[in-house]
Amino acid sequence: MSALGMIAYMIGAVIVGAVMTLLLSIFRSIKEHDNFRSWRYAIAFSIIAAVAPYVYGEVKTKMDGEGMQKGVESVIKSGKVDGKIQYYRVMKCDGKTARVIIVAKEKTTLNDNESCVIDATLVYDAKKGWKAKEFEFIDSFKRNKDGVTFPPYW
Repeated sequence: MSALGMIAYMIGAVIVGAVMTLLLSIFRSIKEHDNFRSWRYAIAFSIIAAVAPYVYGEVKTKMDGEGMQKGVESVIKSGKVDGKIQYYRVMKCDGKTARVIIVAKEKTTLNDNESCVIDATLVYDAKKGWKAKEFEFIDSFKRNKDGVTFPPYW
């Protein structure tokens, strides 16, 4: 996993939290003279901004991910990944095409449990089910790829 990508993601979440807190404070009633603790709102909004994309991926996977296992396995086989699928998350699905992020554990020369992140597009065939259309390695030591997905998976 790219540590810089995760750090940038968290900084982005803090910025979103600060902007949301600023908007909340601007549109508050000025008749109230209470103890408005903006730091509490900033922390809450930052946590929500950081967690929301992961929750979205989990929900989409539960709703649309059923039956995609064979398509994901075909991506691993086509990409010649020497390992097993750890998990996959559906990021977008319209019934005929789906964009998934696949994380597999792969054996490399330095580590027997190296993470390999793949961004794949699957298409649905009524007779054969989900099949791989195209895929791209995002993070793979073996393939000299060092990228990050949104949200960052590792």
